[in-house]
Order: sequence, then C-alpha cells, then structure tokens
Amino acid sequence: MQNKKVLKFRTPEKSPKPLAPLTIISVGRDPEILRRRENVLSSQSELSVRSLMPEEAEQWARSPEPRLWIFCSSIELPRLVHLASSVRRHSPSSRLLLMEGARRPGFELQLFHKAIPPLEGPDFLLNAVSHLAIAV
Repeated sequence: MQNKKVLKFRTPEKSPKPLAPLTIISVGRDPEILRRRENVLSSQSELSVRSLMPEEAEQWARSPEPRLWIFCSSIELPRLVHLASSVRRHSPSSRLLLMEGARRPGFELQLFHKAIPPLEGPDFLLNAVSHLAIAV
C-alpha cells in the first residue's frame, strides 16, 4: 500500500511596504541657487527634493530618517559644521554632499561623504547624487 502524504503550502505573507523614495534636502542661503538645484534634481530623477534655509534645516537634522543632504558653501562655517554634525549623529545612514565654494581655513571635509568642486555643472551634481543615493 502506498503512503499518501498531503503537502501543505504556506500562504504568502503580506508583502512588505514599498520603500518610500529617498528625500534630498538642499540647504543654503541663496534662494535662487536652491531653486535651480531643486529644478535640476527633480527634473532628472524620481527623488523628492526639498530646499531649506539653514534655520529650517535644524529640526530636519535631528530626524533619524535617512536622507541625502546637499549643503551649499553659502552657509556660515559654524552653522554648516553644526548641521552636518547633527545629521551624522542622529541619522548615520544619511549621506552628506558639499557644494564647495572657496576653501575655508579650518574646515573639515571629513564631515561630508563627497565634496563637489566649484564650477562643476549639473551633470556632475546628478552623478554624485545618484552614487550617494544608492549608498543610503
């Protein structure tokens, strides 16, 4: 006589929620540069871009949510260092990108994952953002 076994199939578990798109936070003092940067990034990618003045960025910097941060060199050095340090402390998986202006004495580039030299065009920025967005 043949032994018949019934195979039980597991029911599929609920599918995990899709990941929310990465948010890019662009911080600087010049509203025109922020607007242009936001237009370039949002037109060439599916990432959500938000432009903030440094004072507005303070509360965002304390969030544990991973984000890609783009800091403009127009921010005063103490505030720039404070914001970058806050992001590093509260959200270690966030990535920080610095749009460099002139080199400033006493400035620590190690706070940032990448620094874009002055006079680089939008393609260079898009390339840097795509590489850092993958790492988040």
